[in-house]
Amino acid sequence: MGQLEPFCSWKTHSVETDYGTVELQRGEIDGSTVFFTPRHGRGHTVPPHRINYKALMSALGKLGVERIIGTAAVGSLLVDLSPGTAAVLTDFIDFSRQGVVTFFDSPDGVVHTDFSEPFCPEVSDSLLVTAQKSGFEVTTPCVYLRSDGPRYETPAEIAMFRSWGADVVGMTTVPEAILAREMGICYGAIAIITNYAAGISPMPLSHSEVMAMMASMGDHLSRALLESARSLPVNKGCRCERNR
Repeated sequence: MGQLEPFCSWKTHSVETDYGTVELQRGEIDGSTVFFTPRHGRGHTVPPHRINYKALMSALGKLGVERIIGTAAVGSLLVDLSPGTAAVLTDFIDFSRQGVVTFFDSPDGVVHTDFSEPFCPEVSDSLLVTAQKSGFEVTTPCVYLRSDGPRYETPAEIAMFRSWGADVVGMTTVPEAILAREMGICYGAIAIITNYAAGISPMPLSHSEVMAMMASMGDHLSRALLESARSLPVNKGCRCERNR
C-alpha cells in the first residue's frame, strides 16, 4: 500500500496507550485525517497470537477515529470462492481459545455488547462498491471464522467450520471487530482470498504463497481502501455506536 499515493507520503505517528505504544502512519485523504496501522508490525514480524489488539484499538480511539476499514488475508472454505477474489465480511464466528479480549474486564460493572449486526453496514456497502470498481470479484455476504493461528487449520477443522456456516477462515479480524464495537467505532472489513483451506486445496499450504498472493493484490486493495474512505458519508446513519 505504501507505493500508492497518498499513502506513500504519510508520516509516522506514535501513540501511548494503557496497553502499550502504537506506531501508525498519519496522512490526509481529501482533507480528512486518516491513520494506517499494520497490525503485524513493520515487515510482518508479529504473529497473530501476539498482536496487541487492545493497544491498537485503544490508540485509534484516543485519536478520535470514527470508522475503521480492516483488511484480512483469508483461506476459502468454499470451492467457488477462489483465490484472488475478495469478500466483504458480514458476520463472524469466534473460535479463539486464547481467552476473552475485551475492554470490559474491570470490576466497575458488567457490560454486554450487541452483535446482531457485527460489521458496520455503511463501511461494508462502501467497500463492496469500491472493491468492484477496483477490479475485484467480490463476494458478500460472507461469514468469517477466527482461528488463533499461527498454524494453519487441519482438514477436519475446516470441514467442521464449513458445517457451522463459515465461508472463510482467518486469524486477525476478530477481536478487532469486537473491540471497535465496544468503543462505539464503526468497523467494516474486506478479506482477500489468498488460498483454499486445508482439505480443499490439493497442495500443502505455504505462508510464502499466501504473502505473494496478498502482495499481487496490493494495488487493487489500496485503490479500494482509498476510494472507500472517500465515499463514506460524512454523517453516520448506522447503529454501531448505539449498540455498544
